[in-house]
Amino acid sequence: MKSFNFLFKISCFILIMGLASCKKYGYSFEDGTDKPNDNPLTNIQVDTAMSRVDRSLYPRARVFPGLMEPQEIRLKDQKLMMNFNYVDVQPRMLRMNITPDPQFSTGFWAPAGELIKIVLPAGIEGLSVQVGVHTDNLSAISPLRRDPLITTRKQLFPGVNYIRNLYGGTVYINASVAITAPVEVTFSGVVKAPDFILGETNDADFAKAVVESSVPWLELRSKNVIFSLPRDLFLRYPLMNATALMREWDVIIDKDYYEWMGLSATTTDMTQRSPDLPWRVILDIQPSVGYAHSNYPVVAQLDDNWFTEFTTLAELKNGGNWGFFHEIGHNCQQPGMWSWEGLGETSNNLFVFKGANRNGTIARHPALLEQFPKSLAWAAVSSTPNLAKNFNDNADAFFKILPFVQIFEKLGYNAMTYLYKAARTADRYSMNDQDRQDFVYEKFSEYAKLDLQTFFDSYNIRLSSLSRKKISGLYPALTTQIWTYNPITKTGGTAAIVPTYTASSSQSNEGSVAAMFDGSTATYWHSQYSPTPDATTKKPFTINMDMKKLVSAKGMSFTPRINSGAERPKTTEVYTSPDNVNFTLVGTVVIANAATPTTMTFTDPQKARFYRVVIKDMWSTGDYASLSEISFIN
Repeated sequence: MKSFNFLFKISCFILIMGLASCKKYGYSFEDGTDKPNDNPLTNIQVDTAMSRVDRSLYPRARVFPGLMEPQEIRLKDQKLMMNFNYVDVQPRMLRMNITPDPQFSTGFWAPAGELIKIVLPAGIEGLSVQVGVHTDNLSAISPLRRDPLITTRKQLFPGVNYIRNLYGGTVYINASVAITAPVEVTFSGVVKAPDFILGETNDADFAKAVVESSVPWLELRSKNVIFSLPRDLFLRYPLMNATALMREWDVIIDKDYYEWMGLSATTTDMTQRSPDLPWRVILDIQPSVGYAHSNYPVVAQLDDNWFTEFTTLAELKNGGNWGFFHEIGHNCQQPGMWSWEGLGETSNNLFVFKGANRNGTIARHPALLEQFPKSLAWAAVSSTPNLAKNFNDNADAFFKILPFVQIFEKLGYNAMTYLYKAARTADRYSMNDQDRQDFVYEKFSEYAKLDLQTFFDSYNIRLSSLSRKKISGLYPALTTQIWTYNPITKTGGTAAIVPTYTASSSQSNEGSVAAMFDGSTATYWHSQYSPTPDATTKKPFTINMDMKKLVSAKGMSFTPRINSGAERPKTTEVYTSPDNVNFTLVGTVVIANAATPTTMTFTDPQKARFYRVVIKDMWSTGDYASLSEISFIN
């Protein structure tokens, strides 16, 4: 009964609140949407008077993007056959950051504040018009060098369409879907821009058009890349070889990006298909991020440096063009697969080296001359994993370039191709940076058919034990110290990789640590006796072996020195480690008091890079020990 009363009270409360919410406020609305043909907004009259010019933002447009001379001829009913048939290669298919968008150039300029008309044939859907190339939104930036939003976009429909941009700008047609057959688009109110189109425009005609036109922006167009650049810089730096320049840019994209990444323009496999559409690069008086930024389009600071970098053919072939390679490289990165967090400003720069290599030159940048020696010194200190050192702790992006270039130069530039293709076909994305580092190690090793763990250890690029064991079981170990190769001088990287041996105590003038591993019983190691050992050089004696690769062993053999009974080791322990920090005891043996081998068998077979022998005591009561030979039993 109490439960019933409680529910009854709750129900009454809800009913009262509901009635209160229906309080009359003196007006009411019908439920649902407006009735058909009953909306006064449908009677709005659109101003289609193309003779009317809105000059309200002329002062701002004059600042940027610039105004043309009023006497430029406005075209009327200009027909343009446009091809919107493209293969839509999405970033997720290639596991890259960015792929080009379906934005199509018209070669027309919309005058500031003037209405332009665009007519589409019947049945054409999925197109939109964009007036203005400068798409960076600067609304959150202060101080401003230009207005924050100067680009206008509008959906297009079959029939007559109008658009007005108060700043003026280059006219583009964007496609949301591919259209198989060419489309005839008709434009009115636009001005012809002096664009260069590779394969269509003559160099001399282009140079003349630039001088005669007053359209403030023009394009250099080829199959793979389109530059949007200010006309006034062409007047200051006349471009007389546009054909050769844009041909080289096409080669760069084909050879140094797509081909190097293992992409093809003809394959039907969308995970291996190169983008159909061109990259776009523009100059802006105020990029939204930094001096330049990646994305589509790539945006760079409007200055002489960027302009001449884009338009100087000699620089393209001489390894000095970094900006374009850097930003398009960002678009092509695969952070979900292998480009780990510390490589954000590194892996994008690798394309520069591919281009330089193709042209038989060396990539040039002042930072390389400073950072490559630091990288070489870092790697030269030790090829032993060091948990106190981490490759990713180095903040300089150029420091981190060297190991990749050493792989390319010493093992082959196709290592990058193998890496990219493997990333696109991998079963899953990498979960973290350890995953990504292992991925690079494994794929470069697979490409070279060598276990490259010693190379990665030289830079202290952390590898998992699981990955090490996997690769060491498939390929022989790297045999040369390629981490000493200097790409600037083209020297080094040829010395053999050999194991290193150390001991906690050694007598410098009697034998050596290496003598225990030379296969001869006539040579030996002796612990320190002069000067008198201190706490660090007394027993127990530790002998460390860095084999520079994973070594499989079922046990070990020990041979004491001939005629040194008082110094013969007795109780001896063996340890293994994956990282030279964490050691595990794998066996204990009592070495016979004789100048003959004593063998020990591990409880479980071992596969490790680091082995440690600890001599606990000797057969005599002395404080010295001596051994002739240590070897592995396989």
